[in-house]
Amino acid sequence: MHKFDDLWPTRRRRHLLKQGKYLQYVFNDHLMIALIFLAGALAYWYSQRLRLITTPVWWGPLVLLPILLLSLTTGRLATLLRPADQVFLLPAEHELRSYLNHTRIYSLLVPFIAILAIVGVLTPFALRATWINWWNWLLVLVALLRLKDVQLSIQLAERYDFEPSLKRQWEFIFWSFSTVGILVGVYGWGWLFALLTLVASIFAQVWLAHQLVSRHLLWQNAIAQESQRQSVINRFYNLFVDIPGISGKIKRRRWLDGVLKLIAGKNSMAYQYLYSRALIRRTDYGNIWLRFCIVSLLLIFVIRQPVILLLILLIFLFLTGYQLLPLYHHYDHHALTQIYPIDPHKQRHAFSKLLRQTLLVEWGLDSMALVISFQGQLWGWLIIVAALIVVVGFTQAYLPFRLQRKQKGN
Repeated sequence: MHKFDDLWPTRRRRHLLKQGKYLQYVFNDHLMIALIFLAGALAYWYSQRLRLITTPVWWGPLVLLPILLLSLTTGRLATLLRPADQVFLLPAEHELRSYLNHTRIYSLLVPFIAILAIVGVLTPFALRATWINWWNWLLVLVALLRLKDVQLSIQLAERYDFEPSLKRQWEFIFWSFSTVGILVGVYGWGWLFALLTLVASIFAQVWLAHQLVSRHLLWQNAIAQESQRQSVINRFYNLFVDIPGISGKIKRRRWLDGVLKLIAGKNSMAYQYLYSRALIRRTDYGNIWLRFCIVSLLLIFVIRQPVILLLILLIFLFLTGYQLLPLYHHYDHHALTQIYPIDPHKQRHAFSKLLRQTLLVEWGLDSMALVISFQGQLWGWLIIVAALIVVVGFTQAYLPFRLQRKQKGN
């Protein structure tokens, strides 16, 4: 069946093109600058903490265990199935096994990269804080990659009509084996972990392949899981660029109703009310601001280098405002905002005021954290003042320029 043979290459190519299209918006210049500074700050903090460890410590393996277990959770089986497949591919289900094996191998790409990155970051700590050597640590890495392959094989088998209790047993056995194996590996017996994993993985995959011969694909379940997986990814992309068919959820947040009541019903504050309502209740706007606030507060208490912290906080404040700029056009296609007799200049003024207040709240939270973290030292106050200058500069200079340029573009 020639067309069926072309199915996987065609879908893989389209999937890669789609991911590449959206990833260029995710890794934009502003985010890359922030990531570079963030990575530099965390690397410096990590190196400083490593200097405090001169000999292996008893808690070293216990720190590695949960992190390595979490590395196995990265990446899910990407079958790339579509709702129409249940109709058009059902007659050729027996030929679908080759396609699904290709998807399993393809799905290894992201988790393999993630596991390699995590193990690479943990290598200095593992060699310094535990009794493991280079050779055994490398074997731990090999065993983790093999375990991930087995996990994807289990996820593939779960798309078939096995009993739910049997599927739960597979999950329990996998995570139990992984926990014990990683614990054995990080305590210095990486060779034993790798050997046991190799034997167990070969047995598991051969047994699963044999069992699948007499089983049928649960089409609705498989398609639903793939749709859910793609929905999660698309919602992440939607934070950076508009994705067709994806919109943020709406949550009322009753505890903030009092803020809206202060400006509700006033003709002069119509746009300020609309923008405030969208920011508070739309997750695709409010969650952006909340994430930046949480991450910046955590970094304030983690990073002790004032210069690095200064640069990161300034970038975070700028990125917060930059990511909220699409809120200005949130009501552009709403009919009532087009016919309502309000001066367009009031719209820009209302948005500028809201964005200024939003950034000032973030600045206020960061300032309180800086005072606590630096205990009133001069550097803390300097960072607070510099951050305030960025907020004022963004709202008074950069924001009017961007809004005016967008208006001319329209």
